[in-house]
Amino acid sequence: MSTARESRMHDNRLRAQVSGTLERTDGAVLRWWRSGRGEPLVLVHGSFDDHNGWTPVLPMLTQHADVISYDRRGHSLSTSPRGRVGVQADAEDLLALIDKVAGGPVHLVGHGYGGSVAMLAATMRREAVRSLAVHEPPLFELLHDNPIAKVLFAEYSVWLGHAAGLIRGGDFAGGARVYAEKIGYGKGAWHQLFDRERRATMISNATVWLDQHHDPGSYGVDITTLAWARFPLTQLVGEESQQLHQMVADELAERLPFLRTVRLPGAGHAAHMTHPDDFATAVIGHLRVV
Repeated sequence: MSTARESRMHDNRLRAQVSGTLERTDGAVLRWWRSGRGEPLVLVHGSFDDHNGWTPVLPMLTQHADVISYDRRGHSLSTSPRGRVGVQADAEDLLALIDKVAGGPVHLVGHGYGGSVAMLAATMRREAVRSLAVHEPPLFELLHDNPIAKVLFAEYSVWLGHAAGLIRGGDFAGGARVYAEKIGYGKGAWHQLFDRERRATMISNATVWLDQHHDPGSYGVDITTLAWARFPLTQLVGEESQQLHQMVADELAERLPFLRTVRLPGAGHAAHMTHPDDFATAVIGHLRVV
């Protein structure tokens, strides 16, 4: 590691939190927050969520990186024209954030669907990425030839359809709860994992998830170019996560020969919330590989 780079990664000057907005050409407005020290790291949240989902890991991460979090378009404090939501638009937003807020290449960390967004952005412009770490991106299309995955995804799709139907009918809380307990996090998650504030966030972001759900590219990102990426790749996998996520992780490891896999004992799909120290330690370890 060069002396200049070592200096950046271990700079003791902690950036006080600042925030701002980024206007996109289609009328969307992204709200972002920034704090920490070192090289820039952008956190990309998952479905129904917003930047607050990263709160448990920020105390550790900001000691090792200049952390930028944001609300993806249409989520919480960010806006979006109706119908202008999808993995492609999210990836373009992320690249704009890298250019205009970070001002240069960044480390990317994505959770769930945010991991899919980060991976797509990395394939679109590899020079904008210093490294990439993802936690269980739902790239289920990678499993299209796997007969067991087809059975599992058929059941998964039934619950996706049920959640979407409830939200279309105006039952945002019901749809968000179905997503939390039957799709994302497991039985009992609605009350045991999420406090009142996080449940309110999920309910308020239900309609943007519905638009995301109808995006034909939401479960498939062409990861081919990542096989020869020159930046470090790491995936975090909760040992207690659903079988489909485990299968995607195995498929990614098969297709990306330089991908590091870090398994988090006792954790599931919400590892950054339930096991924040383990999650942050894994991300910091990933940064040290760079």
